[in-house]
Amino acid sequence: MSESVGAPVIAMPPVELRRTVGVEDVVHFENPHRMLVFGDAVPADNYGSVFDFGCGCGRVARQMLLMQPDQVPKRFVGVDLYAPSIDWCKTHLAAVNANFVFRHFDVFNAGLNPSGSRQALPLPQIGEFSLVNAHSVFTHIIEDHIRHYFMEFAARVEEQGVARATWFLFNKAHFPMMQAFQNSLYINTDDPTNAVIYDIEFVKLLYREAGLDIYRVDRPGIRGHQWVIYASRRADVGDYVFPEDDSAIGLARPPVRVS
Repeated sequence: MSESVGAPVIAMPPVELRRTVGVEDVVHFENPHRMLVFGDAVPADNYGSVFDFGCGCGRVARQMLLMQPDQVPKRFVGVDLYAPSIDWCKTHLAAVNANFVFRHFDVFNAGLNPSGSRQALPLPQIGEFSLVNAHSVFTHIIEDHIRHYFMEFAARVEEQGVARATWFLFNKAHFPMMQAFQNSLYINTDDPTNAVIYDIEFVKLLYREAGLDIYRVDRPGIRGHQWVIYASRRADVGDYVFPEDDSAIGLARPPVRVS
């Protein structure tokens, strides 16, 4: 580890847990300059209370614990379907700051939680938050469940709160064979959750239905990979125009379950 002077000493998730979230390099879990984790995309005041939907092995939590002491969230709740990651976070991150709480969300995933519920479940009734995050979550939820989980996610955003989420996006207008009720593409017939790609207009509709105004969109670092959408209940910016995806072509393959 290479933390800056004065930063708390915090364990690094083991590589086998980092692999489950698709980023092995420890740099993705660090915050050496003790900066606001999402930079100028999220106002500093919105870090007061954070809900991390799909917290994995604590990438965002660890980064936030390494922010300046007066910026560290006073309340942080992370949920994830992979029990070993939650156990690790409870042992190593909650021990650093008791305001950081982690809970197992027992829903099905072919590789990470095969005994979990195959039905869509409500998220924990834990109130609202000033920042609600879902990194690499909606990219793995099938269309049958996406509206349910997006509305559950949006319901945790307080009146002045911010919602941050990542998506794989495509333009359905380029696929004339798709029915009106079909809004998603899949890459893996054995495990459709491996990567789910959503029509951009369908996603924008979800935000409108949830009462969230998109105020910023960051294009993928690799062309066709994860878009980052920021929204709030106070933006009032109308129909946000997404930028062109002109990022460099590359590879970012998700982990594949091995039978």
